[in-house]
Amino acid sequence: MLNRRDTEASEGREGTEQDEELEQELITRPSTTALNLTGASIRDSSYPGEPAPRGAPSIVLPHQEASYVRHIALDIGGSLIKLVYFSPDAADSAEAAGLAGSSAGGQRPGHGHHHKGGRMHFVKFETARIDDCLDFIQAKGLHRCTLRDGSSREVRVKATGGGAVRFADVFRQRLGLVLEREDEIGCAVGGCNFLLRTITHEAFAFEAGQAQFVPCSSVDAELFPYLLVNIGSGVSIIRVDGPGEGQHTRVSGSSVGGGTFWGLCRLLTGRRDFDEMLELSMQGNNANVDMLVGDIYGGRDYSSIGLSASTIASSFGKVVGQEQELADYNPADVAMSLCRMVAYNIGQLAYMHAKRYDLKRVFFGGFFIRGHPYTMETISFAIKFWSQGEMSALFLRHEGFLGAVGAFLKVHPMHVPTASSVAAGHARAAAANAADGEGAVSRQNSRVLHESASTKVRARFVERFSMGAPFAGGEVRGPAIRDMSDRVSWVEKFVAVGCQAQQQAQQRAAASAASQQQQWHPRLSSTGADGSTTSSSSAGGAPPHPQQLPAATKKPSLDRSLSMPVEGQLQQPASPTGLRTRIPLHVGVLHYSPTQEPFPLLADPANYCPNTIDINTDEAEYRWLLQVLEDQVPTVVEKAVKSEGGGDGPRRRAAAFGRAFTAHLQKLRQDPGAYGQLGLSDLFEMREECLREFGFSDVYRLDKEGENDVALQVLPDLLTELDGMEQRQRLLALVQGILAANIFDWGAKACVELYTNGTILDIYREARRRLSKRPWRVDDFDDFLERVYGSSSSSSQQQQQQQQQLPDAPAVAPASAGSPRGAQQPDSSSSTTTAPQQQQEGQQPPFRRVMVFVDNAGADIVLGMLPFVREMLRLGCEVVVVANSLPAINDITAAELRSLLSAAAEVCPIIKAARAAALAHEQAPGTSSSRGGAAAAAGCLAGGPSIPPYPGLRQRHELQQTLSNSSSSSSAGSSLDGSPREVSPAAAAAAAADEVFEPRLFVLGNGSGSPCLDLSRVPAALADATVGVDLLVIEGMGRAIHTNLRTPFKCDTLKLAMIKTERLAAKLFGGCLYDCMCSFQRAPAAAAAVAARGAAGAAGGGCGQAAVAFSAQQ
Repeated sequence: MLNRRDTEASEGREGTEQDEELEQELITRPSTTALNLTGASIRDSSYPGEPAPRGAPSIVLPHQEASYVRHIALDIGGSLIKLVYFSPDAADSAEAAGLAGSSAGGQRPGHGHHHKGGRMHFVKFETARIDDCLDFIQAKGLHRCTLRDGSSREVRVKATGGGAVRFADVFRQRLGLVLEREDEIGCAVGGCNFLLRTITHEAFAFEAGQAQFVPCSSVDAELFPYLLVNIGSGVSIIRVDGPGEGQHTRVSGSSVGGGTFWGLCRLLTGRRDFDEMLELSMQGNNANVDMLVGDIYGGRDYSSIGLSASTIASSFGKVVGQEQELADYNPADVAMSLCRMVAYNIGQLAYMHAKRYDLKRVFFGGFFIRGHPYTMETISFAIKFWSQGEMSALFLRHEGFLGAVGAFLKVHPMHVPTASSVAAGHARAAAANAADGEGAVSRQNSRVLHESASTKVRARFVERFSMGAPFAGGEVRGPAIRDMSDRVSWVEKFVAVGCQAQQQAQQRAAASAASQQQQWHPRLSSTGADGSTTSSSSAGGAPPHPQQLPAATKKPSLDRSLSMPVEGQLQQPASPTGLRTRIPLHVGVLHYSPTQEPFPLLADPANYCPNTIDINTDEAEYRWLLQVLEDQVPTVVEKAVKSEGGGDGPRRRAAAFGRAFTAHLQKLRQDPGAYGQLGLSDLFEMREECLREFGFSDVYRLDKEGENDVALQVLPDLLTELDGMEQRQRLLALVQGILAANIFDWGAKACVELYTNGTILDIYREARRRLSKRPWRVDDFDDFLERVYGSSSSSSQQQQQQQQQLPDAPAVAPASAGSPRGAQQPDSSSSTTTAPQQQQEGQQPPFRRVMVFVDNAGADIVLGMLPFVREMLRLGCEVVVVANSLPAINDITAAELRSLLSAAAEVCPIIKAARAAALAHEQAPGTSSSRGGAAAAAGCLAGGPSIPPYPGLRQRHELQQTLSNSSSSSSAGSSLDGSPREVSPAAAAAAAADEVFEPRLFVLGNGSGSPCLDLSRVPAALADATVGVDLLVIEGMGRAIHTNLRTPFKCDTLKLAMIKTERLAAKLFGGCLYDCMCSFQRAPAAAAAVAARGAAGAAGGGCGQAAVAFSAQQ
């Protein structure tokens, strides 16, 4: 039996070999076997305007081939300069370790920084203001390339675009950079492939004034082939057949492109600025200069050939019959007619080539689009018109950065496996394993392998939006942000003041548009050939803009679907007067974490979506959530100041956070697609990221410390009371305790109000009292009880249920001091009984390894989850507890949990023994913890030290294979439905020899700092720890209800949460505030076996009905 790493060796070994080949190539390019000392000189390595550096000057070898700056690339066009640069995570950075999983101790010798995590930044500048770009590069130090000996020398930068030649001398003289030009089409294709394969919602359609995001598959067979239409001065039409070099072909092009629009518009309107021309076209009415079908046929449609009256018959055709001079025409009408003429021509060419090569996906990019809504609307209409609604035009959020990204990848490639490379790597891994005597790995379908590898690659990238260029749409405003002081000042200058200025600018623009519209009002109607009149509204055509539709036919403002039924005739897009002049295509910072991957226990990782409610299609829920987050800002600001002891510095930073996060929310309220398609979990994490951006690592630290101390004082009495119960009754009390303790959540408004009206213990006791009566809103507890202890005690279960439903049933609650009132006093030895002692009595543990995702600090973890974890250890299960790597609200972190377990171990021998066994492994030679220093810290935050596969897993598998081959009905572990089976004495002895061990209690970080749980990307250490897991426990509203409520897993899953939002309780469960969910879902094979036997849990009373209702909603 191969462990998880062996089964994934195909990707791992393939990636390692390619990485090593790449590293060798980068090290040996250029060749350094012999130094060319011709013209060598000693030069001060300082740069203009900078102080001379300390130490010896550098030796310059002018004839030695230069190396490359691998963290920067440029695309210098005629109007914009696009800059992509990469900032590697520092090995000793806590945030880098927590989110990227980098570890200095795990770095293989000789490997460069392309194996570390980091961040890819996207910024742009006007080409006419190239000095701003140079100042930014210099301020950030992006032009420096330090060699291994500490010296620096002339370096080369990959660049594309015509400006790479035009401005080559400027970059060399100012920064000492040599621009090395790359092929524009090759870079554009490479950048497009990379972005489509790494960002789920990179592409979008644009219809009826709305960006409708389209998820793109990262699997090659589903993404390729496609057509890329790059609209620059001219047009290039490229067929892309795959991700590799040379897998694209320029199949056609056109001289009628962005340059055509720009040149003609300048001649006819006198405007010079391209953006001004695009905005001018938004204010016009092309029906005043274009000849429409209705002008020819008396205002009627040409229905026999499917043309509406508003269809353009001839661009500028109406001018022929008018006795007017150029000065008599509205420049806005002329600009709009030009825009439509060019866009329709490009759209028709694109459709014909897509039809020729049978391509269903057509992506448009280039400077002509520039986030201009009417341009996108017009191109979309053209594609819809010619394809009769069967095809949609797709645009890219990073459309201006395709060339810069492609150039960046030339020297800083990020390994994205192809189907062929994965298959080849798998074959080599199988051969290697066979040579090792482990037997060849059975070959799998190459598509399945590639789909898994592609999903992992996408998990390594996540987009975050911070202040500066990401907030400003990629533009650099003011000096470069270099430290916290600059960041706070930027917010004070461009956010606090900028919001007011933006409102004033919008008001001035609206007044100007109204004035110009009024000025040219006489020309808003046109006369046809027969004297009929065509109004501007009819010229607009269908699909009309939502503002022009009757109220009953308006689309929801958050409708992101691609469906657009074509009924009857297609008409031209509506007049753009209701559209914005520019769609803000914000691009964030792309965080790269090479060790992140999807959670291996997901049943369908390729289609996994963590969010239970899709706020992108539910406008009411979207608006409500934004308001909730905005209402919480003052409280968070106050907590942030208190967490650092007050003072002017923390107050100023906290105020900047409040302004910044509020500005994010306002931007999302005005334009839901500004940052792409964000889900509920993304919005929650944005708040935590914003706090960390302004230096606040843990704003609820004081609250967590106080609640932990109070709960620890109660823990001994609670454990004593639990130990006095019969095991089935104890399991019920433990689940009740988890649900009751989950009420302590600073993220829920109702719970915050409870804190002000009672003590922690009072709230906990009252919650336990309410939970003593069942059924809960979702109640699968009896099924879970059967899974743990088997079904042999059904009569006793029914008797317990009757006792539980009595109105006077006593609540299980701890006392603040001494023994709990009315509790049975157990024998002192019961609390010290360890799991191995019970295993030696012949009991098989119900689970091999239990993985528990925990939620809040304080009573939630101490009085709820720790007693449950202790019970699993008592039963002989190994337990892995997973907490946040970074703080979020009052959620406990992995580092805090380790300290808390040390305190709990002082009062609980079971926890003490399990932690000691785990620590003994973590301190063993070769683990990250044993190395100490930065490596240990990085390992803890990146998920934790390496956890081995469950002991005896290989022997268990081999024993099961042996029994299966001999047609035995027994197994070495549990049956499919989880109930213990009888095994032969020989089999039991073989299993006991390998599997009797001291249960261990491990702690891992989930690689995140969010109140929700996104399992699409977790650290490798956590993924490794899933080997042997057969019970997954997810606790808390954010982790089990807001996210992952309907997510299926490969193993048994227990989801526990108290619903602390009345709106959510009613929407998802038809319930009330403080209702509880105990959802138990068996592994697919086990569930099928239970259903086949007709013995799926004997749920009493209304419990089964609640579970059925919940299953129906799923």
